[in-house]
Amino acid sequence: MSSIKNSTFMNVNKISNSIRNINKENSIADRNSEHKVNKIKSKILHQDLFWTFRILIMFFKLIGLTTFAHQIVVYKKRTSYIFQYSKLGFVYNVVLSSLMIASNYMSIPVRLNWNNKVKPNLIIGIAVLQTVLGTLVMCVILISYCINQKSLVRIANQLITIEHEINHLYDLYHPLQRERIFCTVIIVCILKICFLILLLFAQILTGHTDTISLVIDILPVFLVGWLLIQYFLLVMVIQTDFYDVNRAIQSFTTINAPDLRLQSLYQTRCIVINISTVHQLLQLRDIHCHLCEISEDVSNFYSLPVLFSFVFLFLSLVYNGHRFLWILLGTDDILKLNYSKIIYEIVWSIFRIYPIFLLTNRITRTLIEMKKTSNIVHDHLNCAIEKETKAELKKFSLQLLHRKIQFTANGYFTLDNTFLHSMKKTGNIVHDLLNCAIGKETKAELIGTVVTYLVIFVQFQNVSSHSSIRQQCNNTE
Repeated sequence: MSSIKNSTFMNVNKISNSIRNINKENSIADRNSEHKVNKIKSKILHQDLFWTFRILIMFFKLIGLTTFAHQIVVYKKRTSYIFQYSKLGFVYNVVLSSLMIASNYMSIPVRLNWNNKVKPNLIIGIAVLQTVLGTLVMCVILISYCINQKSLVRIANQLITIEHEINHLYDLYHPLQRERIFCTVIIVCILKICFLILLLFAQILTGHTDTISLVIDILPVFLVGWLLIQYFLLVMVIQTDFYDVNRAIQSFTTINAPDLRLQSLYQTRCIVINISTVHQLLQLRDIHCHLCEISEDVSNFYSLPVLFSFVFLFLSLVYNGHRFLWILLGTDDILKLNYSKIIYEIVWSIFRIYPIFLLTNRITRTLIEMKKTSNIVHDHLNCAIEKETKAELKKFSLQLLHRKIQFTANGYFTLDNTFLHSMKKTGNIVHDLLNCAIGKETKAELIGTVVTYLVIFVQFQNVSSHSSIRQQCNNTE
């Protein structure tokens, strides 16, 4: 009986082992097939991203937001870029800046020749100020790309290098993430173009068909908008790299259970430790450090142009809101409202706010992804067993603790989602003079600030309109 039991037990073990081997072979085959499919998808997506990136570079060169030169190289059967300093791009931006300054000799007389009966003197003065400020912002943007061209070249080359390191070392070229990047770039650019077409159509609908006026109004906002979108695209690439690094660190953790039947109730996590794992951890720490340095360089590069751009957009939004209120308050009858002008002002506001919303939302996501790294490392510290691994994880944790990344506008305000309710810092000078504190609750500070300046603006216009009426009455007497 015992021999029969032993033989049956051996047969059961052989059958179970054979089933396990078959399952292992099937799982390995499935992984290989999935890996091949992912490789094919990644190559297709890489080609799509390459052509999209090439078109964007040519477009940004045309409008002066890319001054460096680029060369196409093949790196391990993949097409890539190498960026270099370009004197031609420097000269091109200087010429563009000169043309912007020279355009004021045509645009300012157009503003000054407005009829005072149609436009009050205050509105004419503010329109001239907005024209000069728009030219100043465009010149600051174009000249900053000339002065800081080497910094932008270094940022672009470092991002390309990190992409190669991540793809080569950890095989993390996940098609889903790259597909999201590709779709996001396409959607963002299409929406920007659609808003521009809608704005042009609204201007024609309201009778603003003067070519000079169209260029004066749209060109500064157009350049500022694409500057913020370029900033958004760079931050999106950085966020994706941080995501890849976090996913690579998470891959060190495996789940072990004492019994398969108790796996859902009892699980212990541990880190699979070997020499290659420690080496990969060190490389991931270096990549994370480089990404943080790139983030700081990106913030420093865009800080001054973004500061001027946001001040310009803020003042333009106040002026835009004033015109919108003036249309609503200009008549008592709702049926007599000029709805085409109302639509025109709404489209203008969306055209200005759209790139701000994109940038602040993406920066917030990137900062959240950075914080995830510290949480993952701290979790690994609790799971680590060997001293060497714990020591490296502690160094990594200290590195994350002492490094705080912020994307700011030259240090005046942060560019995450808190900016949407703290934009009052843009107008601190006027804010301090008028002492218009809104309170501790800052959820609606952007709206409150715009409304505050809007009310002041309307009051000034009422005073100016009354004074102009008195002057006309005195002249008639």
